[in-house]
Amino acid sequence: MIARNVSRIPGLGKKKSRKEREPLRRIDPRLLIREQSIAGAVAGGVVAVIVLSFAWSLFTGVFGRVFPWFSIIQGLFVGLAVRRFGRGLDWRYPLIAGTSAWLGAFFGNLLLAIPVTTRELDASVYEVVTGLTWWSFTTFFDEIITVVDYIYAFVAAAVAMFYSKRRLNRHEEFALRARHEP
Repeated sequence: MIARNVSRIPGLGKKKSRKEREPLRRIDPRLLIREQSIAGAVAGGVVAVIVLSFAWSLFTGVFGRVFPWFSIIQGLFVGLAVRRFGRGLDWRYPLIAGTSAWLGAFFGNLLLAIPVTTRELDASVYEVVTGLTWWSFTTFFDEIITVVDYIYAFVAAAVAMFYSKRRLNRHEEFALRARHEP
């Protein structure tokens, strides 16, 4: 009785045999390789970092709290942007995504420190930004950035690297593997 009802449940029906599966489509692996774009990956990563850093600053201003985990969300979107605009297949694209997310986490923290600095110095944002020097950055990394910020930046980079590589369907994967076989 139970065995007859199993086939009525979606997804638990009879398995497809090899004859019923769709045949592999012929895909040119050179086309997949030509679709890669390092410039697109870098541009996508930079735009994602800038947009999400300002969003992070906005959320911090609205709620009056710093959300350090936002750098991980930033890493996720950086990875997805590198995947979308880079369409990369090799090791360079996770490297681009990880580096962008790592630097983006610190850029976001810098944007969070600017409003605090303007309040403490009673200066405008323009005056604070134009007054940044090498000493300002070394002080920022010595006194503001903590070990926790480095951990969040590392996790953001790892998340970005995980999501940055292009997802291939089985036809594309087979075409790339068959290209390398003699």
